[in-house]
Amino acid sequence: MTASNRSAPLTRAENDLLQTLSARWTMHILLALHASEQSRRFGEIQGVVPGISNRMLSSRLADLESSGLVSRHVAATRPVTITYRLTDLGQQVAVTLNRLRDVAGSSVKSR
Repeated sequence: MTASNRSAPLTRAENDLLQTLSARWTMHILLALHASEQSRRFGEIQGVVPGISNRMLSSRLADLESSGLVSRHVAATRPVTITYRLTDLGQQVAVTLNRLRDVAGSSVKSR
């Protein structure tokens, strides 16, 4: 969004993306995927995001995939291997989240 249209109402796509990003655990999952330069399996993500249930992680990954932030890859192995990776849009969002994380960290240190 440019400076000239920041006062314009959000489009449906913008609103949907912001709703997805504001959901619980979403930022943690995006940061976990961003921290790894490679695709991650479900269990690996769950190990980096302690406290998230299987059901919640599955739901959030599906939301992130439908929002275009995460891609899901199924490998025809035995057993089937499913991995998740950030899309280009997901990478852009994760970079911004890391900046917010830095601001939050420096805010805590300055208190």
